[in-house]
Amino acid sequence: MLASDPLEKSQAVRVIEMLDQQDIHGLLYVDDAMLYQHPCRAYAKLGQESLPVAQRPTFTQVASLGQTAQEVQAIWKFALTDENGDKLQQFAEQTEAELGLACEWSWHDQVDIAQRGNSKGKRLAQWVESQGLSMKDVLAFGDNYNDLSMLEAAGTGIAMGNADEAVKARADVVIGDNTTDTIAEDIESTKPAR
Repeated sequence: MLASDPLEKSQAVRVIEMLDQQDIHGLLYVDDAMLYQHPCRAYAKLGQESLPVAQRPTFTQVASLGQTAQEVQAIWKFALTDENGDKLQQFAEQTEAELGLACEWSWHDQVDIAQRGNSKGKRLAQWVESQGLSMKDVLAFGDNYNDLSMLEAAGTGIAMGNADEAVKARADVVIGDNTTDTIAEDIESTKPAR
């Protein structure tokens, strides 16, 4: 079984207080849902109906993130967004200094907040090891800054064509964008012959 280290409720409540004070939008990943208090243009794409029903995340507006944080079982992370990058940068620095949490940019106007060391690369490596496999045999696909740890830990890190140039530069391979069948095509082309 994989280890998990969700946020402590006191940490989450403090982040929510800071978000309210600085008027920054926060999306709270809890249990098996994504919750928000105030509607935000950036969240609109998450609510799109482009995914098959079985793959759509539970995306729900709540009356109070603070109250909800007290009621859920696990708080996995926050995803913050603001058009003012400097404001987000200052918030991230304050959060890391005050709470010891990790702030990782997922896009130019989005920051993820989680427990320190809770990266995609670390979690992927733990799972691969638990299966008796080696990271050198892993293909990892990503398109955002928060995918970098995973792309760099994998034997082959594959950036999507719609990724930022900085993400592409740190990947081993760049393929088509994530709105096409390019991932399936890439996996099929790398299967060993039988």
